[in-house]
Amino acid sequence: MPLSFWLMPIVGGVIGWLTNLIAVRMLFHPKRPIRLPLLGLTVQGLLPSRHADIAVSVGRAVADEILSIGEVMERVDIAGLRGELVQAIGTHVEERLESGMTRYLPAQWRSALVAYLRDVVARETDVLMDSLIGRVQSRVEERIDIAALVAEKILALNLDELEALAVRLAGRELKAIVFLGGLLGFLIGLGQMGLTFLLFRAHPAG
Repeated sequence: MPLSFWLMPIVGGVIGWLTNLIAVRMLFHPKRPIRLPLLGLTVQGLLPSRHADIAVSVGRAVADEILSIGEVMERVDIAGLRGELVQAIGTHVEERLESGMTRYLPAQWRSALVAYLRDVVARETDVLMDSLIGRVQSRVEERIDIAALVAEKILALNLDELEALAVRLAGRELKAIVFLGGLLGFLIGLGQMGLTFLLFRAHPAG
């Protein structure tokens, strides 16, 4: 078999590898638009040109499919938080009473008054906490937009940081795409070589 036949899979592999390498590089480069006067085209990498759109899309995907504000609030231990707040308020009121006007009362009256007021405060605070925490939870769900927060964070990344993030998340897959391009090109070239060889055998020169 002529040596030129073996060039087919080699050249095919190189072309496939180089084509996919350029395609992967063009995801990130050029970062700034480049005008091609002869073609009347403006060239820019996919991620730089779609930075804002990607930020919005990722934000929506995170909020819709991964993490909603409702799920975040479900993770908050509301019952435990309410208990801690009620206890903290009760302790604060008791300390203020002990250090305030009750010191002028007889010890027995002071203890009874402090105990009574502590119970009243704890009871009323417990009722108030139900309403207050409910309002806070509703306000948080209304005002915190997970999609907007994620989009804002992505938009805050400069193009170098965006590229580094994409490579960190999908670097192995991007390398695999380049490798598979070379492999596919090699296999296609190998098929062409085999077909050419068969045709050459069937119709020899001369």
